[in-house]
Amino acid sequence: MAKPKVVFICSECGGEHLRWQGKCQHCGQWNTLKEVKTASSSATFGSSTERKKPQKLSKLAVSKAKITSVGIEEFDRVLGGGMVVGSVLLLSGSPGVGKSTLLLQVAGKIAQKTPVVYISGEESEEQIVERAKRLRVEADNLYFLAQSNLDFILSELNDMEDLGLVIVDSLQTTASENATGSSGSPSQIKYVATELSRFAKENGVPVVMTGHITKNFSIGGPKFLEHIVDVVLIFEGDRFSSMRILRATKNRLGGTSEVGIFEMEDRGLVEVKDPSEAFLKEHKVAPGSALMIAMEGTRPILLEIQALTSGSGYKYTKRTTQGLSRKRTLLILAVLEKFGRQNLSRSDIFVKTSFGMRVFEPAADLAIAVAVASSQLKKPVPAKTCFFGEVGLNGEIKSVVGDKERIKHAKKLGLKPIGADDFPTIQELLAGLFTASSNTK
Repeated sequence: MAKPKVVFICSECGGEHLRWQGKCQHCGQWNTLKEVKTASSSATFGSSTERKKPQKLSKLAVSKAKITSVGIEEFDRVLGGGMVVGSVLLLSGSPGVGKSTLLLQVAGKIAQKTPVVYISGEESEEQIVERAKRLRVEADNLYFLAQSNLDFILSELNDMEDLGLVIVDSLQTTASENATGSSGSPSQIKYVATELSRFAKENGVPVVMTGHITKNFSIGGPKFLEHIVDVVLIFEGDRFSSMRILRATKNRLGGTSEVGIFEMEDRGLVEVKDPSEAFLKEHKVAPGSALMIAMEGTRPILLEIQALTSGSGYKYTKRTTQGLSRKRTLLILAVLEKFGRQNLSRSDIFVKTSFGMRVFEPAADLAIAVAVASSQLKKPVPAKTCFFGEVGLNGEIKSVVGDKERIKHAKKLGLKPIGADDFPTIQELLAGLFTASSNTK
C-alpha cells in the first residue's frame, strides 16, 4: 500500500508546498496553507508503466481526430469546428452568467443524434425540468442524473452505451471517497478531474465539466486542473447586460483565437451572428463616448468605450477602469496630459467598455484617449466615426494588427475609420476631431 504523503495546499489558488509557511509562494496570500494527506503513486493519469523505445515521428501512424459538430454555430466556432471524441472540456464563469443554460442547450442539440447524460450536483430534477421547458429542449436521448458522488457517477456511465456527451455540473460539488478533503477542496477537484479525464479517454466520450471562478476571475482550484483538460472555456458577461462572450484560453485540439457571442433572452441563449449591428443600435452620440473596432480572433467587432471626467474635491484623484487594462489606461492618461494638452491632474476619471465586454488589445488605446478627451472638453465625437490604434509614450499613433479587416468592417457599417494612417500623433488627432466638431455646430 502506498505511503501517504503530506503536502500543504493553498486554499486560494491550490498551489502545493512541501512544508508549511505563512505566505503562499504562488498567489502571495497569507495563512492559506492547509495540511493534506495524499496517496503517493508513481502512476499518474496519462503515464504508462510499459517500457517504450523512441520512434521516428515520420513512421508514426495516427488516425485523424473525429470532430462532432454541436449544432450551435457560435459554440462550434470557439472549439474550432466542434467537439473531438474523447476530449475533456472545462467551462468556467461567474455565478449566474449562464453556464448551465448554455450546456443544457448544447446537450439538447447533441441528444438529437446520440445519448447525452447531464449530471448535476447543484440542481434538483425539478429545476432542470423547468429550465428545459423554458429553453424548449426536447430530446429522447437526453438523460439527467442528480448525483455528486463520483464513484456512483462513473458506475452509471459505464453501464451506458454509445454515449455522445457527458456533462458534469459542477466540478466543485463532485467528490469521491477515494480522495481526502471535502467537495471543492484542491485534492478532491484534482482527483475528480483526473478520473473524469480517464473515463473520457478510455471510452472515447467527450466530457464537459463546469468550474467556478475566484474574485480575480481565475479558475477555482489547483493550477494542475487546467493541465488535465484539453480545452478551457471562459464564459463572460455582465450580469446586468444580456450579452455573453464565450472564449477559449486553451485548446489542444484547435486555436484560441475565436470567440462566440450570445444574447440572453427569455428562451435562453441566442446566437448573435452580427454583434456589431447590435452594439451600433444602442450607441448614442454624447461626450465621453467613442467607438472602436476590436479584433476577437479573426472577426472584427464594433465596441464602445465610455469615459467620464469629473473634478475631484480630494487630495488624491480616482482612476477607475472596467473591462480595460488599468495600467495601460494610466499610460494613455499620462500621454494625454503631456502631448494632448489635457489637464487631467485634478479630475476623477472613469473608463469602461459597454455591454460588459473585456478589451485588452493595444488597438483600444486610441478610443480610450478620444473618449477621455471628449468628456474633458465636453464635446461629442463626430458622428459615424470609429477608432483603432496604439498610442505610444511620445504621443505617436501606431498601426495595429488587422488594420485592413478593421477598415473594411467599419466601412461596411457606414462608419469612418480613423487610425495611424489618418493622424500621426494624438495632438493632431484631438485638434482635428474637436476643432472640426465645434465648427460644425
